[in-house]
Amino acid sequence: MSDVLSASYVLVVAEVRRGLFEERNLDTIGLGRLLGSPVYLLLPDNASGVDASIVDKVIRVGADEGNFQNPLTMVSILTKVFETRGQPDFILFTHSSSGAECAAYAAGHFSLPVITDVSGFDRPTGTFSKSYYSDKVFAQFKSASSPSILTVRSGSFRDQVTRNQATADTESLGAFTAQGGRTFLDYVEEAGGAVDITKADFLLSVGRGIGSKDEIPRYEELAQTMKAVLSCSRPVVDKLWLPKERQVGTSGKTVKPKVYLAMAISGAFQHIAGMKDADCIIAINKDPEAPIFQYAHFGIVADVNKLRDKLIETAKAS
Repeated sequence: MSDVLSASYVLVVAEVRRGLFEERNLDTIGLGRLLGSPVYLLLPDNASGVDASIVDKVIRVGADEGNFQNPLTMVSILTKVFETRGQPDFILFTHSSSGAECAAYAAGHFSLPVITDVSGFDRPTGTFSKSYYSDKVFAQFKSASSPSILTVRSGSFRDQVTRNQATADTESLGAFTAQGGRTFLDYVEEAGGAVDITKADFLLSVGRGIGSKDEIPRYEELAQTMKAVLSCSRPVVDKLWLPKERQVGTSGKTVKPKVYLAMAISGAFQHIAGMKDADCIIAINKDPEAPIFQYAHFGIVADVNKLRDKLIETAKAS
């Protein structure tokens, strides 16, 4: 076998929406870097917004993004990659609806092991971790053979992304037609709400530790007084205290405000993944051991409702 076909590498299958390279791809690329092999990025021809310096090779496919996300077409694409580049050590997909579907179909088609929703990797032991029951239980997995397929949780590994001094070479894999009589029609977007928390510079985010829905109006008042936008953690949405559009986290929205003020939020992994890239994180919680303090630039141990009332009083007086 030639050196090309025996080369070791990690293949990252990109997520593309409406022609744009999705930010969640940074997590698959970041894990690829941790795995130690050169990272090859596989994406459709129409993808834009790609920084070719963060991978070692770009492989563009002659297929529109809808066809690219067709799992039947994907196995044809992967077959061609294997023929021209050899089999990778790992194939990484985003843990999204299309990524999970393509990963599962490819695993079955090629008889490869698959680990879904990976959120951690321990390089010395080669074990991957994922959580269950809202991060209350964590399990470790180790791949028994290569290549292996992984789907990667958004917000987990993007801080591991590094840039090369030069941009990666780009090669074309050729054109692929839709397989299996399946045709992509269009994206169906969730109806937008009155507030887009992803656009806010200052987010005041509340958790279930505020006590009850009756406290929400006072936090809305505080947010208005401080010229902030009110957001929340998942339990607040689950309890119907605030609408889904206000939720920060992996099952809500990923935000990058200049200031993120977290009040009575303990700091579950899903929430942290959605806000950890904020420029300044301020956490207020009565529990000094709350995990969110590990990520905060400034922390205050206090009764949030009492401090809220004091902040409203101070802000109105200034």
